[in-house]
Amino acid sequence: MTKLNMINSQSPPKEWSISLFTQIIRRSQFFRWHYRKAAKSGKAFSQHIASHNIPITDPWKGDANKGQPLATGITPLIMLEQRWHDFAWLRDMREYGGQNARTYARRYLLDWIMQHGIWEKATWHPIRLAQRIRSLILTWSWYGQSAPESQQIQILTSLIIQSGFLQKDLSRLTDNDDRLNAYSAILMDIAFRQPDADISTLTSKIFATLDELLMEDGCHISRRIDKHMTCLGFLHDMRYALAIIQKTQTEADITDHLARLDQQIAMMGAIGRMWRLGDNALLAMRHGIDAPPILTELVLDKSGPRGKICQHATQGGFMRMASGRSVVVMNTAPTRNGNLLSPDADADAAANAIEFSFQKQRILISSGYHHDLMASHPHLADLMKGTSAHSTLSIDMINSSQITEPTSSTMRAPAMAGRNSGHMRAPRQAIATKIDYGPASGGSLAVAEHNGYQSLFGALHERKLYLATGGHILKGQDIIRYTGDPGNIPSEAIIRFHLHPRIHASQTNNRTILLKLPANMPSWKFICSEGHISLEDSITAINGHPQRCQQIVISVALSELREHMKLETSWGFVKLARKQVKPV
Repeated sequence: MTKLNMINSQSPPKEWSISLFTQIIRRSQFFRWHYRKAAKSGKAFSQHIASHNIPITDPWKGDANKGQPLATGITPLIMLEQRWHDFAWLRDMREYGGQNARTYARRYLLDWIMQHGIWEKATWHPIRLAQRIRSLILTWSWYGQSAPESQQIQILTSLIIQSGFLQKDLSRLTDNDDRLNAYSAILMDIAFRQPDADISTLTSKIFATLDELLMEDGCHISRRIDKHMTCLGFLHDMRYALAIIQKTQTEADITDHLARLDQQIAMMGAIGRMWRLGDNALLAMRHGIDAPPILTELVLDKSGPRGKICQHATQGGFMRMASGRSVVVMNTAPTRNGNLLSPDADADAAANAIEFSFQKQRILISSGYHHDLMASHPHLADLMKGTSAHSTLSIDMINSSQITEPTSSTMRAPAMAGRNSGHMRAPRQAIATKIDYGPASGGSLAVAEHNGYQSLFGALHERKLYLATGGHILKGQDIIRYTGDPGNIPSEAIIRFHLHPRIHASQTNNRTILLKLPANMPSWKFICSEGHISLEDSITAINGHPQRCQQIVISVALSELREHMKLETSWGFVKLARKQVKPV
């Protein structure tokens, strides 16, 4: 699945605002002059293409398995529903290959133009326009270069019309991610059809938008992994378009723009590689599951030196420790001196959550919220966002940050749930109040503290992680501090460690749990010094659909927190030598 396919696999674009009067005008006969003018331009450009070499080739790949039924005519294109309008299937068909695929692709494009070539609000949403424009241009050399002139004119005319409407509707986009999406398509269209056009205004808008979208360390303002990767893909598209334009325009400004994009791409790439565990796939938390693995490989391989990995995103709020074959990543929550979540982003209830892998096997995971859950399992969607769905600590089953409250009473009881009082997104967002990262004796140490429970209980949660050199020991300590602030008296803290479905856990005594990894991989054991330890069932969706797994649960009584001012719980994961493994 490519970058564009990833965007298309999400829910349809958000509803957008356009007046009824404008809609009527655009559908009227009076507006048809716009289409006739584009037809003349399409014919002229087709003649230009016939005598000139168009230097655009597609840097992204498609999915041959998805392209096969389309390329052989087995599956009617209309059965793709929303994906039909995005043209991402062009890459899939090209990846499958063959002359039949090329012939069918042209037929599908002409069918779409016949049915949807006149403006309509839903299918001509600016985001859909941007997706179609990029797909049409980047795959042109495959399906269009050898097409009959009459087909070229029809397709190029549609491209010109769609590009014109996208530019008209830019001002109607209020989301910066959507704006960047549109800007990248417009810049690609300029590189394809008008490489000598003035782009100074457009590039100014692009970099102004990037200044609002990216933190100083290169992390996306939303701290969402899927949005970060999508944004990084747009930067690659824009860099590619600028490099083509530079062949026609040699002004120093374009060289400067390319250098600036290269710097931002390298920073974002280093952040993206930080989010990869031992299997080279992204974290499940913060919507990492919505960014497919092939996207990760394609985009990150192009994003700066492959060996450059950010270890501590000070603004983004993530830490990574790696040694031997072990990798652990912690979400430290947003920081006050950095940019907080963008206004339309979902709250982050995963403060101090960790994910941990050994070799290519994930051990500790997050439950894995992703977009498709809302449609397929709506009763799980909000639960998967909650604090209890992550490998971290929660107090009295309340989320560390306030998120939308599940409306069904049946959703509030399970251990995965987290209770909140409001139905609207409220300002209670966990903020990192302490962060420390660096080498320690015999390993590495990461410390993070957040205030998500301060307004409710006057409590701070601090987590310390220590990864020994060689990666054979991961130690942790969870500390709850009472600040003296007023609030409710908490009853209990629950520390959860969600285990990957391929990990089989069994409790050997009241302080030790044995973790058996698949195949011939060495086993690990979990130990804890305080609290009540138990093994419970859990649910994860990291493989794209809900499935059962296990979780280690530590229960800590907090009734004496105000008396002692702080309570500590220490725990650890230790890799066992093979000779120590005993059947249970």
